Amino acid sequence: MADRPLFTNEAALTGAEEVGKTIADPALSPPTVAKVRLFDSGLIPDVGTTRDELLAAEIVTASYPAGGYDIDTFSGPTFAPGGGAFITSNLVTVAYSTGDPVVVGGYWLEDAATPTPNVREVFVYDPPRALSTIGNGWPIVVQLGYGANQAG
Repeated sequence: MADRPLFTNEAALTGAEEVGKTIADPALSPPTVAKVRLFDSGLIPDVGTTRDELLAAEIVTASYPAGGYDIDTFSGPTFAPGGGAFITSNLVTVAYSTGDPVVVGGYWLEDAATPTPNVREVFVYDPPRALSTIGNGWPIVVQLGYGANQAG
């Protein structure tokens, strides 16, 4: 048997909750609010992708709020299938209403750190999604996991 970390159920629940608070915490004064921001399909992110590259590829259209959508809370942690725990953000609804059409390659989640927010997750759409006509849109609920044990 090899050395390995072991997350107890209690550790997974506590860790997931604490991760959420580092991103968005409505209990703070003032509350911290994270952002979900959409990037265009021309960017193909990888592990070396930087926030500056994401910002350069952020979509621009009248249907999208400048600076992205607010993430102001995460749910309490729940056990994940297969181990660990996860938290989910408030619902964001992406919907085309007007403006130039765009093709969205995915989104990134950034925290409220100042002066420069930190990218906490990048989510890639495969295939990319169009925002070009009334009726185009989709829900986003960010889901983050913590404390899953590796098979041993």
